[in-house]
Amino acid sequence: MRKLWLSLFFISFTSMACMTGHWESMNKSSTFSIDINQSGEHIRGKYCFITNNGNRVDCVEQDDADNISGSIKSGVAKVQYESTFGGQGRATIVLKDKKMIYTIDDKTPFIQANMSVPNEIQLTRTR
Repeated sequence: MRKLWLSLFFISFTSMACMTGHWESMNKSSTFSIDINQSGEHIRGKYCFITNNGNRVDCVEQDDADNISGSIKSGVAKVQYESTFGGQGRATIVLKDKKMIYTIDDKTPFIQANMSVPNEIQLTRTR
């Protein structure tokens, strides 16, 4: 019985998808990318959002502090992000069919920076 429980625990633990990686979404007028590091139930990283054909850029430098942080519960990450234009917002991240679904729950920093951003962004892991 003990072996069965250990096997079930191992299967359930390893079946949880890891969000760690570099994720991107591109279209003809904007690019959104996220570098995420997941450690257990904690998530940290950096995002870069370039829109309006490159006229609006919200990106931290490589050596700057992370601008996304949050926690994961049951495969759903609740994060806070900090814009380089100032202000903080909230987003929800889930993985579905090898895609990252980034749903912006609070667009305040983007609105204040006069940036057009969709409510939901689907990203693909590139590394």
